[in-house]
Amino acid sequence: MHKAVALSLLLLAAAPLAAEERTPTGAFLVDVVVARPVGLIATLVGSALFAAVSPLTAFAAIAPPHDAFAIGAEALVLTPARFTFARPVGVFTPDPSGRYN
Repeated sequence: MHKAVALSLLLLAAAPLAAEERTPTGAFLVDVVVARPVGLIATLVGSALFAAVSPLTAFAAIAPPHDAFAIGAEALVLTPARFTFARPVGVFTPDPSGRYN
């Protein structure tokens, strides 16, 4: 009887340890050394491209639905910025809603 109680207590205590997910150290290293700098460069290049094509985007925004600036900013600036600055270290893919958790 005492063995069964001791075994069940041991298993209950070990359950949270087994449930913890850890990202491999290699993923952290690749993220910090490669992905973040590439994301920063993509954000800077995208910002420059967005500024360069803004006059043309103004003409495209004349016709409805008037969302050319929002689409351009999302694609060229916001998506690379979120990838670089708003995601946890070691996480490379967003969830279905587009957010990094």
